[in-house]
Amino acid sequence: MKKLLLVALIAVVAISFTACGSQKIGGQVKGETFISEGWVTPDIFRVTATGVPKPGLKNKIQRRGTAKEAAIIMAEKRIIEKFVGARLEGAAGAADYASTGVAVAKEFGGLVKGGTIVKETYDDDDNCEIVYQVEKKGLKKEVEGGAYER
Repeated sequence: MKKLLLVALIAVVAISFTACGSQKIGGQVKGETFISEGWVTPDIFRVTATGVPKPGLKNKIQRRGTAKEAAIIMAEKRIIEKFVGARLEGAAGAADYASTGVAVAKEFGGLVKGGTIVKETYDDDDNCEIVYQVEKKGLKKEVEGGAYER
């Protein structure tokens, strides 16, 4: 009985690994080196984000357009979250997450909105994956240290 249970368990695990392995979005092109997350240089920060088409749309151009917009919004949100986390780590005496988040959003909001898409891919369902980057001289130092010059 134990052997039968063990064989069944192994079969279920094997099926679950193969069933989840056919993802078409994400990852890297074989042989290509490309930094898609984190600090590329002290002046460039990147994130990867995905977006899905608005429900009910049939037109491929509209589906891809709404998926891309959703991915951009998600990328901007992720960058602000990463910057808030870095600011909290850099300043041990930070008051609280909410006030730091508002301050970081005000400080870097324009820069993040003005970011660029450096890579854009779509799958068969028109889901969009982008690599979004923001760039500014001395950005890493500003984010981690809080020394923002106006």
